[in-house]
Amino acid sequence: MEFTDDGVVIDKPPSDLDRLVLDVAEILERVDVRYAVVSGYVAVLFGRARATEDIDVIVERFDAATASELATALNDAGYWGSAMPLDELHETLTDDLPVRIAEQDHRVPNVELKFASDEYDCASLDDPITVHLRDGSVRIGPLELQIAYKLDMGAQKDFEDALYLHEILEANLNRRALEAYVVKLGVEDEYERLRS
Repeated sequence: MEFTDDGVVIDKPPSDLDRLVLDVAEILERVDVRYAVVSGYVAVLFGRARATEDIDVIVERFDAATASELATALNDAGYWGSAMPLDELHETLTDDLPVRIAEQDHRVPNVELKFASDEYDCASLDDPITVHLRDGSVRIGPLELQIAYKLDMGAQKDFEDALYLHEILEANLNRRALEAYVVKLGVEDEYERLRS
């Protein structure tokens, strides 16, 4: 793993999850939708060995025409809405519900798209990091926010994700930004536990 001016380079053979993310990310970019991958898959992307069935992706709000173009592109690439038809993509997202996208006739793994709904989602969209893999690249939310947000989620696996990211990325983290997110999310105790 190497941090560069252009993001992070991770030289590893892509997993099935990586290929799914790269493919959906390429489709989002092709239809000009800003996105950021967040949550558990970020830890997996950086090498944490744990199972995950869904990949959380925050997307900017877009109109019905863009949703139709996105649905067509996903369908043409062999994807379907595993919980609802892709032609209902815009209505579902507008109702602040996630849309699950999977390979045709599969339910997992899936990409869960949702519109940005709070300041943390917007921060992920506004300040993404590009991760370059062998077969393409993907944008993820700021690492400092990922760690603090995972601490806020409260489950043991979330704490372990945060701990893993902190341990392997500590030298490359912006400590001031991380601590600002920790304070904003009110997870100072969890952060102290992580650091010890």
